[in-house]
Amino acid sequence: MKVLSFLLLLLFGCTCVQAQNPSFEIKGKIKGLRNTEVYLAHYFGASQQVIKDTAQVDSTGNFVFQGNEVLDEGLYLVSFNKNKYFDLVIGNSRFSFETDTADVVGQMKIQQSVENEAFYAFQKDMTSAYLALQEKQKPEQIRAEMAVIQKKWIKDHSKLFVSKLIQASLEPEIPVYSKPVKTAKDSSDLYKFQFTYYKKHYFDYIDLNDERFIRTPFLQKKIDKYFEDLVVQEADSISKDADKLLLGIKNEAMRKYVVYKIASTYENHNIVGTDGAFVHLAEKYYIGEPKMWDTTTVRKMKERIAIIKPLLIGKRIPEMFLTDPSGKLLTISSIQANYTILFIYDPDCSHCKEETPKLLKQDAYFKSKNIAVLAACLVRDKAMWKKFIEEFKIQNWKNGIDIHVNAKTGKEEYYTDFQKTFDAYATPVVYILDKSKNIRGKRIPVDKIQDFIKFYESKRK
Repeated sequence: MKVLSFLLLLLFGCTCVQAQNPSFEIKGKIKGLRNTEVYLAHYFGASQQVIKDTAQVDSTGNFVFQGNEVLDEGLYLVSFNKNKYFDLVIGNSRFSFETDTADVVGQMKIQQSVENEAFYAFQKDMTSAYLALQEKQKPEQIRAEMAVIQKKWIKDHSKLFVSKLIQASLEPEIPVYSKPVKTAKDSSDLYKFQFTYYKKHYFDYIDLNDERFIRTPFLQKKIDKYFEDLVVQEADSISKDADKLLLGIKNEAMRKYVVYKIASTYENHNIVGTDGAFVHLAEKYYIGEPKMWDTTTVRKMKERIAIIKPLLIGKRIPEMFLTDPSGKLLTISSIQANYTILFIYDPDCSHCKEETPKLLKQDAYFKSKNIAVLAACLVRDKAMWKKFIEEFKIQNWKNGIDIHVNAKTGKEEYYTDFQKTFDAYATPVVYILDKSKNIRGKRIPVDKIQDFIKFYESKRK
């Protein structure tokens, strides 16, 4: 079972409501279970579950979930025997059920919950229909028949949340393309038509203003697939598609969740440059709509933007003032090269010690491309710094440390805040700078630097 992290709770906020009297009571009996614990949890997206109650199973399989907290409506799960679970729809919080570990769905019996009666009836009906069709139909025919049955069921139970849940699993049906496809251009036009229609209607089957979907796996899966498969992975495209999606979401809880989900995806994404989308979302929806969030979240977002925004792709990197091994001032702007690899490291960091030799092996390539390496020691310890340089034989690089002796007082001074200015919260940190010291790549794995430069140069042609 996964539970919410402190940071996630901080970002999303707590919406728990306490009731004066016992608020929920769910009685269960599971044949095949005895003298163990079971857990009631709700989904928080597809990847997390929040435990709401724990119950002790007696020797005959009986147990009760009960408490004074109002259970927010949505899709919950009952977890037992470590990795086994089944789902329940929570609307009415007073009902009972009985089932068997040997066949949870087939043996499920519900009392006093119309939603769950319908939920399990649907699963049983679909299983029966599939088995019947399997005997006389081909796979594609079975899928078509099952789709018809599913849609009829959804229509017949349209007033239930279960109907919305099942509908959320549907995909847009692309209309038949009316034009003939004879040439390569026709094929391209067909693909464009299908893609455009699919993307435009992608969210048709899920109610983006029903906050119960936050407590289901469907909303997160929909958002993840949309932004991974249908949106160009560039900051401007991500920002525009996020804005378009949020334009139709008025429910505050859903709005908060969708903003959080997209923003957190692109804060530290593996595709270079997409953190620009995070900055856009943070400025527009966290700072721009502060009433949706607590003051701590807004403050932390402002602090995070202040660090990330000056380091977006295309911006000139902030100046760094260091001292080289001979005691002279070393700055980023003083380095003359087609590219500069800024390598911020901690001499006591094991990962830095692994990556430095990999970077050193590329010296011949760097020389051929007029690429300089600026190795900036994050730790202000001259002995450790010089030992690292000697041990890894990186004397040919531009080596610097942030220790400066004041000519008047003779005391050491520090000029660079590596964490706040260069987002160096974990080392090593790699930036790839062009001739003008504009950021072209960041957090690139050391063994992917050459590939990145080749890709960057191919885009410029």
